[in-house]
Amino acid sequence: MRWLILLLLLLVSGLVFADWDYRNSLIDPDEIISGGPPKNGIPALIDPHFVAASEADYMRADELVLGVAINGVARAYPTRILSWHELVNDHFRDLPVLVSW
Repeated sequence: MRWLILLLLLLVSGLVFADWDYRNSLIDPDEIISGGPPKNGIPALIDPHFVAASEADYMRADELVLGVAINGVARAYPTRILSWHELVNDHFRDLPVLVSW
């Protein structure tokens, strides 16, 4: 699993920071248009508020969550909420963590 995460990080960093050579492209770069929201169009969640599972009456019993456990702290991020925000800036004790969906 760690190698998959490392591979994804390398791929994403390559896509973001690469200086692309389009000379051999099959598609003219001028024909590529954005199909998504504009820059900063999806607001990240910053320092979210958490409640105990027994208090989360807005969630269904079969609802999917993305679970993260780091430094002895476990959190569950409902995928329904992550689909609207995609990123969560959180802290697990003193460790800042970016949760991405």
